[in-house]
Amino acid sequence: MSLDRIELHTHLEGSVTPGRLILLSEKYGQPNLPAACLTADGTQYQFDGFLGFLDLYKNATTVMREPSDFHAMALDLGRQLAADNVGYAEVSVSYVVMLMRELDPLPVQRALHEAASEVAETLGVQMRWLPDAVRQMDEKWAWQAWEKAATAGRDLGVVGFGLGGDEAKGPARKFSKLFAEVKSEGFGISIHAGELPSMGPRASASIREAVEECGADRIGHGLAAATDPLLLATLAAREIFVELCPGSNLLTRGVKSFADFPLEAFLEAGVPCGLNTDDRTMFDLTLNREYEQAGELLGLSDEVAKAMQKAATKAAFCDLSL
Repeated sequence: MSLDRIELHTHLEGSVTPGRLILLSEKYGQPNLPAACLTADGTQYQFDGFLGFLDLYKNATTVMREPSDFHAMALDLGRQLAADNVGYAEVSVSYVVMLMRELDPLPVQRALHEAASEVAETLGVQMRWLPDAVRQMDEKWAWQAWEKAATAGRDLGVVGFGLGGDEAKGPARKFSKLFAEVKSEGFGISIHAGELPSMGPRASASIREAVEECGADRIGHGLAAATDPLLLATLAAREIFVELCPGSNLLTRGVKSFADFPLEAFLEAGVPCGLNTDDRTMFDLTLNREYEQAGELLGLSDEVAKAMQKAATKAAFCDLSL
């Protein structure tokens, strides 16, 4: 098996398997949770649109309470990545959610690092970690999350810091001072922006904020840039890598169909980009299938797909040339 894929946008919490969710629900005495999150047969997640997905995410994380839970989830994800031919992944993990639930991220990060070491040794998959903040929450939570992430540092596999959540309720600019500190400490910055074109001009403005006011090295999703030639030119000129997630955008209704995903706009503008699953088990996606569908429905050639993977290698917050 060739582990030649690179994934830079995938969430640990969004990769929890249905089976693991059921086990954790039993562990913490929440027998009704699986029915609220899963289909009747317990094999897949169910939600309705972007806000429905956020509710699903919030519900699922209520049973992620101890370092051992995250350790088990990371091992599960490592096996998924290996089966998906992914040899390197940068995995987002929500420190803010932990903090708000009075869970110290540092013991969790140690557990994640231990799991990543085991996955590397047994499966040959390298995992690094991107703690992140939630944009609609008070900045104090983001600062606390960043302090924990900086303390963990590269010794525990942390390579960057991110920002996710509901763009309509939390502009990136309010975190500009925090990200200036992140950059000064030598960590990478990845910010979700432009995920929902339905926000209109605010969606493109969200991307500009992330780049110009927060110094983003990478943009998560960036879908709204596709209809803004000047913004595309800016992303290309500054070599801002865009973590494209077409399957995710389809399921959260950012696009009407996979065939409508504007991959060509990014490629023609020379924007460095690559495909990603985002939340692989909650969306029931694999990276191989994302690239296969891009080939079948969007005309992505093997040559261009390889170039995208090369761009992802360059955009990683860990030196993959070694």
